[in-house]
Amino acid sequence: MKFLGDFLPIAPVLILYYTSAGLNSTQIFTIQAAFHLAVLLLEVPSGYLADVVGRRKTLVFGAMFFPLGLAAYTVGSSFAAFVFAEVVLAVSVSMRSGCDSAMLFDSLRQLGREEEYRRFEGRCALFARSGTAFSSIAGGLLATVFLRLPFLVNTASALCMPFVAFTLVEPEREPRSSRNPLLDILRICRHCLRQSHIRPLVLSCGLLMAGQLTGLWAYFLLYRELGIAVGWFGVLFAVFQLAGALGGARAHAFSERFGARAPLFLALLSPVFYILLGLFPSLWLLPLVPANALLWNLAYPVLLDRLNRAVGSDVRATVLSLAGMAGSVTFIVISPLFGRLVDAFSLSAAFVALGTIFLLAWAPLLAAMLRYWQEGVNE
Repeated sequence: MKFLGDFLPIAPVLILYYTSAGLNSTQIFTIQAAFHLAVLLLEVPSGYLADVVGRRKTLVFGAMFFPLGLAAYTVGSSFAAFVFAEVVLAVSVSMRSGCDSAMLFDSLRQLGREEEYRRFEGRCALFARSGTAFSSIAGGLLATVFLRLPFLVNTASALCMPFVAFTLVEPEREPRSSRNPLLDILRICRHCLRQSHIRPLVLSCGLLMAGQLTGLWAYFLLYRELGIAVGWFGVLFAVFQLAGALGGARAHAFSERFGARAPLFLALLSPVFYILLGLFPSLWLLPLVPANALLWNLAYPVLLDRLNRAVGSDVRATVLSLAGMAGSVTFIVISPLFGRLVDAFSLSAAFVALGTIFLLAWAPLLAAMLRYWQEGVNE
């Protein structure tokens, strides 16, 4: 599921696909913001659905929308068509977001192996990033034949996902029930945001996700500005994803050796890298791009592990989806602003602004997490 969900030969050519249709930077980042707005609206309800009707059913349902969204992209050629495709893809992503991690944690808990969660979440990241890495190399090559070919191939690969989802086994647990689902969702969200040991975990997951997603699309603008040929886009994206795969694969071992707080401190380097890329855009600083992916995938499994341990099984998918929603809210605010700064000023100015915002937000959240970490809350 993780491999297929991130098998995206369209990723390295998506920005080029947009520009070939005549879209500007503001429109490009608005399309991505539309995706995250749709995810925002669906994220927590889909997580709640997983807690009520089951994680397997929700994952199967989400898997069915994945090829539909890619097919819409394949035949689309306008701003409106691309927004529609992203909304369909948002349904698929929201159904999987949080649900898969909740299912993993509950499965390990049922087996008495929940201490291994960080290791398996890291392995999930390994398979996800590997899927993107392999497909991105293919995507760059396929695009040299004709630009829509990666979209056709991606639609075909996505058709396999529903069949894989049917093979999953639902772990035993007590499903959540409520007479008023909407009030219950609001009650869960209010509880998480009021709890001072849970709130910084939720917001940190969201900030890390939004910062890295904005950077992910911005890198392609950087490659174009540096004069890198489109044939190399897939290779560069593959290196980025393989660095993320390495981070996910080593997250558990790294935190075991240096402590679970170490990856969170290292994440402070990520906004510094953005600022450096903005101030000194050059080929010599391109290694900072995969370095960012490595740092993100070292830190994210630690955050998810802490968040899983802080909540009960009956609301786990809902809370993890709330963290995803925090990421969507942040991305909706940051990404159009980033695109506007590119159009109004320069890509360099936008990178510096992104790094500054990320740094100013991450530092106090890290301090809040560490305060309760030291007190043994949610251990």
